[in-house]
This record gives sequence, structure tokens and C-alpha cells, in this order.
Amino acid sequence: MNNNTSVVESKGFLYYFDRVTSNNGKDWFLALTWIFVFEIISSIIEYEYLSVARTYIVDIPEGVLKEFIIAIFVSFFVWHFVFSIVNMRRNQFYFLILYGLLGLYFYITKDVTFNLLFHNIINPFELQFNGFGPYTLVQLFIKLIILYLIFKMLQGIKNRKERV
Repeated sequence: MNNNTSVVESKGFLYYFDRVTSNNGKDWFLALTWIFVFEIISSIIEYEYLSVARTYIVDIPEGVLKEFIIAIFVSFFVWHFVFSIVNMRRNQFYFLILYGLLGLYFYITKDVTFNLLFHNIINPFELQFNGFGPYTLVQLFIKLIILYLIFKMLQGIKNRKERV
């Protein structure tokens, strides 16, 4: 019993981070999902701290179109939530995290078109400075995590080809 405890203690944070985010470099789709999760977090932080980020937001006036878009988003979220509970798959719950963060993104930014988010996903390493402070440090940290996850995603694609 003591031997098993030492094995568990010797595994560090990076091992568990890899296990959750890419199944130790074996699941490229899981890594891609986490890249999107971190990009959503980065976009929310960017929206809160940089006025330039607000220029990407397309304001859709209150009305039927906006309500329809929100209804589709909520309906898909509820359907996927029920599907995930019925099938009890771990990867499905990661998608729920993704959808929850998308809802939080929408609630904070009011960006129904997800224009700021798409801009950040297309160009994940763009970093705009607003002076050096906590915002810059957090964004650098998130961008480093995204870079690492891209590496793990590519490793997962390579491992997938070797398994086939």
C-alpha cells in the first residue's frame, strides 16, 4: 500500500493536466475542445479589460432574431445536457463546460454573433497590451496553455495515425 502511494505522489501537476486535457497526448479532439475553452476565457477577459475588443462586437438590437438565436443556443444546450447524462461519457461533460462558457461569454459580452470569439480563435496568439499588469500576465499564461494544447493536439493526431 505504501508503494502505491509513492507512485501517486510522484506524478505531478503536468501529468494530471495532460490526462484531463488530451488523455496524455492520445485524444486530439479533447485537446481541441480545451483550446476552445481557454479561448473563450481569454475572449471574456479581453472584453472586460480592452476597449479595442468591443469593436469586434456586432450589436443586434432586441427583437425576434436575437430571441431566435438565443432559443436555438439554449435548446441545443439542454438537448446536449440530457444526452450527456443519459450516455454518461466524460468527453460529453467537457462539451457542457464549453457550452456553459459560451453562455457566460454571451451573457457578459452580449455578442450574439460571436465575432470577438471567432477573431480570437482564428488568431489565437494575438496579444494586445494594455500596459503591463495582471491582464497581461493572465493572457500570456492562457496563450502558453493554448500553445501547449496545440502541441498535444498535434501529438494526438500523430498517435491516431500510428494506431490505425
